[in-house]
Amino acid sequence: MARVIVVTDSSACVALPHGEAVDALVLPISIHVPTRDLQDGDPEAAETVYDQLTRDETVKSSAPSPIDYLAATEDANADGVVIVTPAREFTVMFHNAQVAAAVSGVPVAVVDSRTAAAAQGLVVRAACESAARGDSLADVVEAAEVAARATELVAALDGVETLRRSGHVQSVLLDVSDGVGLHPVFRLKAGAIQRLGICHSGRAALDRIKVEALALGWSSDAGSVVFHAAASDRAEELMGLLGGAGVVTEFSPSMGIHTGPGVVGVAWLRPS
Repeated sequence: MARVIVVTDSSACVALPHGEAVDALVLPISIHVPTRDLQDGDPEAAETVYDQLTRDETVKSSAPSPIDYLAATEDANADGVVIVTPAREFTVMFHNAQVAAAVSGVPVAVVDSRTAAAAQGLVVRAACESAARGDSLADVVEAAEVAARATELVAALDGVETLRRSGHVQSVLLDVSDGVGLHPVFRLKAGAIQRLGICHSGRAALDRIKVEALALGWSSDAGSVVFHAAASDRAEELMGLLGGAGVVTEFSPSMGIHTGPGVVGVAWLRPS
């Protein structure tokens, strides 16, 4: 039986129901604030990031390097490694993973999830489930790629000023005269961000997320993940609107650098 290890990064917001473990190696993204360096996963990372953004301070992040990915593959003690990254349009991680795969002494396949955040986590989950069955490297890759094609993510931002400062997200979300009090609702699919609408209240944004998710095939058995950035109350409200299905997880602080606090959304896999 093959032993395949799945590697991903901390922006993936991997979450499973009932507190089950995910057998994946998660490489942390580094966070740089004016006073110190942190990593995703540090207990104080989220509070520090959002506090610094509120103060209009510069906050940056560093993705895992090719050396980080190479070390993960070499230390995996596995017959093969599958690396799942965010969409290549959003980050250098896919490129860095490919560089590592080219020189690794272990068979390595790199899968572009074509998405990010909690939707990427769903791709990781599918790969882990395949690996847990003892599937071959090729089979684990196929499971990840099938999931990547099935992912959907719909979310809302709490304003756009952080996006404007970061310069990391496509301008389709920034084409508004004033981001104050506005909640852009968007879809993340196939490496692109599609603006679905602009709402004038947080509750209206949650209602719009539900409407758009249902239109895109969300169902209560879709294994969905509701995610948020320092907005647990709104995440629970969205979960209630969706009938309580799925799990709730927190947005990684490294992603929150670009969006600011207040993000809330849902990711799921469309039925095959």
